[in-house]
Amino acid sequence: MNANDLLIELRKFVLLKSGLRNIDPAHCKIISEYVYQETKNYVSETTIKRFFGFANTLHKFSLFTLNSLSQYIGYNDWDSFCKDKKNQTTSVQSIWQDLKLKAHALTEVSLIAKKNNSGVPFNATANRSFFYPDFDYFLKNNYQFTTISAQPGQGKSILLAHMVEHFFFSENAPYKNDIVLLINSASLNTIIQNGGTVKEWFLKEFKFGSLSELISFFKKNPEKKEGRFIIIVDGIDGHLAKSHYFKAFIDFLYSIEENNFVKLIFGLRTDSWINLQPAIYGSASLTKAWYMGLFYDEDTLSNVPSLNVEEVLYTLSQIENRIINRADVSLPLLIQFKTPFWLQVYFKLKDEQQHLELNNPLLCYELISYFLERRVFMAKKSTEKIFLLKKISDCISEGNKKLRVAKEKILSYINCYPDAYAELLNAGIIIEEKRLSTTIPTEIVRFLNDDIYTYFLFIQITDKFEYKPGKVFFEHILNSFPGQPPQRDHILNWSIRFAINRNEIAALKNIFKLPFSNREKNSAFDFICSVSKYELSKPNSNFNKLSIGIDFIDLMTTGRTMSNLYKETIRNISENVLNEDVQIMLHVIECNLNLIDVDKVGLANTMQLLKRNYKRLNELFPINPYDLILYFYNNLINKPNESKSLEDKIVKLCQEIDQSKPRRNEEITSAEILSYRLVLNALFSQKNYAGCHRFIMAILNKYPNIFYVRHSVFSPFLLLHLGQTYIKLNYFKKAQRIMQFVDKIISSDYTYYTNFILASFNVFKASFYNATHHYEQALIETNTGLSITRKNNFKMLQITLLLSKIDTLKHTEESEEVSSVIKELLNFLNTHKLSMPDYSNLSSHEFDHTFKILKSYRRHQNQ
Repeated sequence: MNANDLLIELRKFVLLKSGLRNIDPAHCKIISEYVYQETKNYVSETTIKRFFGFANTLHKFSLFTLNSLSQYIGYNDWDSFCKDKKNQTTSVQSIWQDLKLKAHALTEVSLIAKKNNSGVPFNATANRSFFYPDFDYFLKNNYQFTTISAQPGQGKSILLAHMVEHFFFSENAPYKNDIVLLINSASLNTIIQNGGTVKEWFLKEFKFGSLSELISFFKKNPEKKEGRFIIIVDGIDGHLAKSHYFKAFIDFLYSIEENNFVKLIFGLRTDSWINLQPAIYGSASLTKAWYMGLFYDEDTLSNVPSLNVEEVLYTLSQIENRIINRADVSLPLLIQFKTPFWLQVYFKLKDEQQHLELNNPLLCYELISYFLERRVFMAKKSTEKIFLLKKISDCISEGNKKLRVAKEKILSYINCYPDAYAELLNAGIIIEEKRLSTTIPTEIVRFLNDDIYTYFLFIQITDKFEYKPGKVFFEHILNSFPGQPPQRDHILNWSIRFAINRNEIAALKNIFKLPFSNREKNSAFDFICSVSKYELSKPNSNFNKLSIGIDFIDLMTTGRTMSNLYKETIRNISENVLNEDVQIMLHVIECNLNLIDVDKVGLANTMQLLKRNYKRLNELFPINPYDLILYFYNNLINKPNESKSLEDKIVKLCQEIDQSKPRRNEEITSAEILSYRLVLNALFSQKNYAGCHRFIMAILNKYPNIFYVRHSVFSPFLLLHLGQTYIKLNYFKKAQRIMQFVDKIISSDYTYYTNFILASFNVFKASFYNATHHYEQALIETNTGLSITRKNNFKMLQITLLLSKIDTLKHTEESEEVSSVIKELLNFLNTHKLSMPDYSNLSSHEFDHTFKILKSYRRHQNQ
């Protein structure tokens, strides 16, 4: 044995002694401790890492290190270990076993390197066992070589590592007699950098001049063959890009004699396979020897499918150390994670930055930003790379299947910066493919991911408007991406993230004022909430405790969506903002949410915070909201209200509003909107319908065009309130006109309305049909509203609709169903531990007696 063989043997026995089948860098510290315990000699963790190939070895190992490791495995010293191994004659070990031992040691090192480069802990990666029968078929049948070809980031190297373990190395491996030699790019680089050739290295390691010579030997001596010789070569794409290496590789394939025991597997990127494929198809012998594979896709030239949902969830569960179900991950993120590469990015991002929940849509964008920041913006030649990516995104058009551009169209840019372009290809940010469907096959270029392409489209928009997101910025997005919802959604989300990062919150109001669709506005509002929460949690963010101002309050007031995300955002920011006025307004919004949620505890807690600022509330609002909130709280806990002073304050406010000069819609403030909502709800709860009508007319006098606002939910709220008031005053024709008008504006796609407004509209329509004795139609509206409230957890509206349904059923032939709905209502109240406040009953006065009975029963149950 030469010195290298002896070191390989020593490594093997150190592993066996330590009880490790495989090793990673974390084990080196453990081995260092084991050696010390056994020998009382200290061999450092760094030395152990160098010994197992995890760190560069710039010099030979010291005699102290070799003696210590030899003593650890039971020898007196290194010299006695060497003598013992040299005394083992070659006759004891067959040529096949000698080859196997050497190949095993080399494969172990390569396998360790693969596991360390996986980006996600190897044990967390999916083993992709569906691929195993295909590989097994290749091994058992008369094929010489196969390729595992895939785009960068598709997980071909990890798949190869899993297959080596499963078929050859694991405890129950089916082919333990086979020799498997795994060669990584690092192995080849070491050979080349040391000035040697692969042929010289093969001769030195295996005592055969070439693979052909090895094949010939075992053909002549078949009795010495104990299995198959499997050679797996991965990560040689960089070498194949050079013409002399490419030619040598083709010559190597041609040189292999036909046989049934040597099998070659090459892990290749598809851009390497593009160049290799014609050479194989041009040779009948190579075509015959090549196993295409069950999963080979002619369009993508890949045979590594994307991860399926189960594989994604398995890896996420391993990363998170808990069971991750499909419902825990947002759909866009689930799709993104089907490319294994993004799981690696997530693992690094999670380790370095504030953790984002997997169901948060912002995570998709943070992953892309994190990846591009490191691979492009902070990389060498970043200016050239950004320039190229902008030009490529500018030239891309939509093909039959993918967004791509013919390479010839961007050749002038590539020729300007060939190195930067090559690095982008190597990083997997852009991909070259062959377009074979045309008369003359052409090369095309596309982005690894359509979302990365969209990001660079967005970057060009920010350049165009000099990084100032304003009205023209959003008008450009609206007009430049017509009829492209997914792409426009992404551009809008990048814009929201960009604006909040820069704390330009006022700019976001344009999304709601411009004719984006209602779906886009609701999605944008949710995304604003997600980004706001995340930015506030980050250190050194421009959107921070000190900087949050009235513009943010304006957005939160005009977009009252009542979603859980909205509630969390309001609560989270109110707990952290340092501007007292902003905090007070957020607390008022919180109280409004608690009233709709019928949350007595939450309401009491927030009221305590408001009470401390009672004087400031008088200064900030046209009427003190605490007085109004206290009225509702007393209503919730069934405490009588001293309402005279509140009525006087409301009358005074109504007069002040009525005497105001007419103003433009833009002049209405968030403080006014919050106050007017509470006042109208209070008047309605007091059954003061005439006062309610006067108050709405006063608002109309001050803001004559308020009903024509399409970017705020306050306008439909006001209309619905007026409609309910007309019903109570028996102005049914006027109520019907309101119903028709609301129906018309909601059918306009760019009107901003929420699920809460839709459910409130169902309440209004059910009330109208009940009042006009159209009970069948009232039931339809009630059931439609209930489906929305159940889905969105609108507790107060659900109580209102169930009460309305009881009222309706009492007037129909289906009156026997009344008991089941009463049971449903009482179960709902009991399950959620809710009371039934007076303000939840919008039914006619004839229903008041039934309501009092139900409420009394409820109180009795609580005692």
